[in-house]
Formats: sequence, structure tokens, C-alpha cells
Amino acid sequence: MATIKLPAVLVGGSSTSEVEVAGETVGELFENHADDHGPELRDSVIEDGEIKEFINVYVEGTPVDGLDAEVPDDAQVRVIPAASGGQ
Repeated sequence: MATIKLPAVLVGGSSTSEVEVAGETVGELFENHADDHGPELRDSVIEDGEIKEFINVYVEGTPVDGLDAEVPDDAQVRVIPAASGGQ
């Protein structure tokens, strides 16, 4: 199973969390996570069948562009919302 690392801002907590999820693609990971834990994460990351514009998903440190990106067994997947602000 892959491990998804989630920042606090996406899970409503005070620190990063990790959860193990089965799936062969990024899309399958988020669907399986939704089945087990509810749709909130999936809905925060996916819109109209694509990764949202301001969300970055990395598999083993490599950025992915789509939900069909392969996820090796025991991979680490990170979800990072884009930061903005400043002057």
C-alpha cells in the first residue's frame, strides 16, 4: 500500500498526517481513501476528473500531472496545496 502524506490544512488538524491507501494510480488512491475515510480529501484535490490547479501531488518526490499516474506499491505520495501571498 502507498502512504499519503497530508498537510494539516487539508485534514483540518494541527499537523501533517499519514494514511496508508491501496491503489495503482493516483486516482485510485483518492477514490479508495474516500471509500474508507469520506470524500473530503478527494473533493479538496480533484475537480472535474482532474487534480485541481493549485494542488500539487508528488509520487516518490516526482510531480504528477494527472490521476492516471502510476503509484508503485509502498510509494510515498505527498499532497501539497500551492502557497501564495506576499507583496
